[in-house]
Amino acid sequence: MMTIYHATECGNNENPYTAVAVVDTDNIHDAFMATQNIHESWCDWDDKRSTSSGDVICDGKDHWFLVPLGNGRGSKSYKTHGRTVKINNFDINGFTYNEDIK
Repeated sequence: MMTIYHATECGNNENPYTAVAVVDTDNIHDAFMATQNIHESWCDWDDKRSTSSGDVICDGKDHWFLVPLGNGRGSKSYKTHGRTVKINNFDINGFTYNEDIK
């Protein structure tokens, strides 16, 4: 089972997150694909957006951060943008990603 968390401000990990789905899979890629609005909405309520950069997927043990280009409208940029990295400090109220550069 994978829990999908969407950033409340797209791409800004220092603001709160919302749990939007629990996907019955043990594969991060499958969980990501299950929450994409490709041909139609992936859920029947609230017109949820697709999972994207800045969001977090939890596999029940570890949290995986879909690293965005930067931190929202701030001045931070991440050298690991575009990657999915394991983080150990996820907080639903927001967290600091330690791989930031100016």
